Amino acid sequence: MPKSRAWRFLVSTLVVVDLACVLLGLKLAAWLASQPAFGGRGTPDWSFILLILPIFSLIFVAQGLYDPQNLLGGTREYAAVFRACTYGLLAIVLVSFVTRWIVSREWIVLSWAFSAALLGSGRFLIRRAAYQLQRRGHFTAKTIIVGANAHSLAVATQLSQNGSGVRIVGFLDDYVPAGSVLGNGHRVLGGSSALMQVAARTHADEAIVVPQALPWETLQTVLTDAAAAPNGLRVHLPAGFYDLLTTRVGLSERNHVPLLTVKKARLTPLEAIFKSSLDYGLSILMLVLLSPVMALAAGWLRLNGRSVIDRRRVVGQYGRPFALFSFHPGGPASSIFIRKLPGLVNVLRGELSIVGPRPMEGKDDRAQTRLLSIRPGLTGSWRQVSDADAQAVLDLYYIRSYSIWLDLQVLFQRVKARFG
Repeated sequence: MPKSRAWRFLVSTLVVVDLACVLLGLKLAAWLASQPAFGGRGTPDWSFILLILPIFSLIFVAQGLYDPQNLLGGTREYAAVFRACTYGLLAIVLVSFVTRWIVSREWIVLSWAFSAALLGSGRFLIRRAAYQLQRRGHFTAKTIIVGANAHSLAVATQLSQNGSGVRIVGFLDDYVPAGSVLGNGHRVLGGSSALMQVAARTHADEAIVVPQALPWETLQTVLTDAAAAPNGLRVHLPAGFYDLLTTRVGLSERNHVPLLTVKKARLTPLEAIFKSSLDYGLSILMLVLLSPVMALAAGWLRLNGRSVIDRRRVVGQYGRPFALFSFHPGGPASSIFIRKLPGLVNVLRGELSIVGPRPMEGKDDRAQTRLLSIRPGLTGSWRQVSDADAQAVLDLYYIRSYSIWLDLQVLFQRVKARFG
């Protein structure tokens, strides 16, 4: 299926499923609100519900729920669903006020809850199906990387993973001859000035321009040409500086001058509460459930004359060193999962999180260790790769993009990889 047809099919499916979920949510709310426990009054009929549906559709479009940039990746899509349902609740209140239609507060609140739950579930199921199609080549963006250095190669390696939704068609570089094959197997297709011509020839959808790999004058020319080009090529700039990646940035303006404002890389109070609750709750649960396994591993190591606990010196939050506990390998502790279980004690001591960036050795680059603004983790996206450059990108991505939903997503992937 061609890319444009695949996306049109996906968006059409989302429109139908979204409206069906909203309709079902409103009717379920009406049925529940009509029960004696909820007062049994103020439930709308079909005419009011059909009046509300087009308004929900407009809200969904305004919130970007059908923009390909918001689909099939991250938690932005689910956050937009939550916002859209909240705005829908306000729309129901406004319409009922204007039309003088009497609806109960119970029905309004239940409508919001059912619609948000059904929409989120529907989007989750569609995303699962789309991921399967993505592994077969659908919903994939052909991408050119402009600039060839260690950072761009790491980005290409990460994006080349199966199911990423990106297919690297080649590199452009002013220093590596055209036709050369780089370390990750991709070919150099020409110089950076040939971006538009190569994009037209390869039918590329996107280009990733790596500023650190290009001279300043060349970077200006490439971006100016891309902005003025009449084709639909989307151009992205990956953040390559460690400080920029880890601290996050926001767009601000001073007297019509656009500025990138560096944000502090720390958790909000609400995020800290959620993360601590997840860490302590899951650690206690795992220690209780897996204590027989830990006792078996410790007993085997002791009976065979081996040291039980390994204390590896690592660097934690804000560069503070601590001893990371793990079982010495051998017997039941040959499994990496079992070997890391003593690290749950580090979690309870506030030195580790369940999910976080990779714990760094004391010998690691001190410039990176100072940027650990959140606690390292027992597990995380850092387990996906072995390449050091790609690993650095994943570590920094986690710190820059932290949310409780990202933690849950990583845990889901870990459980799926172990038991799937």
